[in-house]
Amino acid sequence: MKSKNLHLLFLSNLVFAYVFAQPTIKTQRVIGGSAHDAFYSMCFTNDGGMLFGGSSNSPVSGNKTDTSRGSLDYWIVKTDSSGHFQWDKTIGGIGSDELRTVLQTDDGGYIVGGYSYSSISGEKTQKKRGLNDYWIVKLNSIGNIEWDKAYGGSDEDRFSVMQQTRDGGYILGGYSPSNISGEKTENSRGNNDYWVVKVDRLGSVQWDKTIGGNDYDALNCLQQTADGGYILGGVSLSNISGEKTENSRGSGDYWIVKLDSSGNIQWDKTIGGNDEDELSSIQLTYDGGYILGGMSFSNISGEKTHHSRGQSDYWIVKLDSLGNIQGDKTIGGDNAEELSSLEPTHDGGWVLGGWSASNISGEKSENGRGNRDYWIVKLNRGGDIEWDKTIGGDNEDDRVKVLQATKNIYIVGGASKSDVAGDKTKMKRGRSDFWIVVLEDSNSIINDITSLQDSHSLKSRENKSIKTFSIYPNPAKDILHIQSKKKIMVSLTNEEGKVLLTKTIEGTSTINVANLRRGLYYLKNTATNEMQKVILLQ
Repeated sequence: MKSKNLHLLFLSNLVFAYVFAQPTIKTQRVIGGSAHDAFYSMCFTNDGGMLFGGSSNSPVSGNKTDTSRGSLDYWIVKTDSSGHFQWDKTIGGIGSDELRTVLQTDDGGYIVGGYSYSSISGEKTQKKRGLNDYWIVKLNSIGNIEWDKAYGGSDEDRFSVMQQTRDGGYILGGYSPSNISGEKTENSRGNNDYWVVKVDRLGSVQWDKTIGGNDYDALNCLQQTADGGYILGGVSLSNISGEKTENSRGSGDYWIVKLDSSGNIQWDKTIGGNDEDELSSIQLTYDGGYILGGMSFSNISGEKTHHSRGQSDYWIVKLDSLGNIQGDKTIGGDNAEELSSLEPTHDGGWVLGGWSASNISGEKSENGRGNRDYWIVKLNRGGDIEWDKTIGGDNEDDRVKVLQATKNIYIVGGASKSDVAGDKTKMKRGRSDFWIVVLEDSNSIINDITSLQDSHSLKSRENKSIKTFSIYPNPAKDILHIQSKKKIMVSLTNEEGKVLLTKTIEGTSTINVANLRRGLYYLKNTATNEMQKVILLQ
């Protein structure tokens, strides 16, 4: 009996280790010139490829095909569905221009946003308002500029994030100390305030809102919500004052603000502990609530229910639709971690990305490679950790973004100063480069095997698993990509069975779902009746 128990224990440990195996690096690529190239953002494109963006001061060298305009320029790189380089664009003026966001737009083009210190020069066609301004550039499908717009006041206005809205326009967010001047229609509340600007499809301002307290408030993230409004998030040091209805918990807190479609405040929430906490990402959840991700130095205090693991940690907070806390989770090692990416996964869970300086400790299962490493953490739908992965070289690797491409493939992008060392097998081009890593997660394959073993009929299950088309990302926000090797007709229906659209698919095609409400939909092959669920987050 004792021998049998030991055998069962061994099998139990083996299954646990197998089911929660870490993903492996499938391939990687370094993109850069001979000087400084700082990664910040990436997105999938409707041809199955990707767009990567950041800032660069490199001359023509490496992957960079155009000269620098000034101190720093926007630099974007387009790859095809196989990861091959297609084109790059350098966009800037005579000063420093720092990119923060790249997006595919509903017309098949792209829009990029950041902040600019440049006056009229290079690709910048508008004079600056103050020290620096929000600067948005609209591109067509091959990267040619269609228009650019600057938005700012008389002081220093820093752009953080942007999203295309259901009406085809854009919502821009960042922070500003400017009083009424330029495009800013309200005075500053304190040191810095959230500054939100709504523009139409051509970049003309529809409205702007200044939101803040009497101290420092910086907006880092936003999303359009199912009701047509917006959810904003960032960091606040303010006590009750201005638009802030709750006192600070520590030296910085998460601050969430819900707006209606016209930019009017519906509610705000301060969430934090007794130390420094900064929110970097916010996403909508299936139940109509929100999930927040950022960095925390705090121990148990305020809204924080777990002690710090080391210096700073990832801190995840789940809210309901009215901003009430439903749970929180601290994830970290014995040194410093900083989260920069929180994205939904196909199974209803979440993938976190950021950097870590910790060795094995706390929730970190692998030792560090260098100064800072990419640290990826996969959560299931209930917020439990499924796996974590450390990826790095011998120097600083940070500014991490993670997107799930297919069921078992994740694209990890970031900035790297490392040479060949640790997990990095490609030589660096200059002082800093874009470093793109493709992860393959065997856990999804294992889950399929487990499901097959539980089936009454293996043959029946195998027949059902044959798919004529694939969809990504799923959950989706604005654009749904559909791939099929053969020409097929698909229909998209809602939960009530109403057909919303039909489309012929051959190769890769896209459906713009930005105007559909959040919820469950079905995509069906009209010839075979094969049906796949689609989750829309907005």
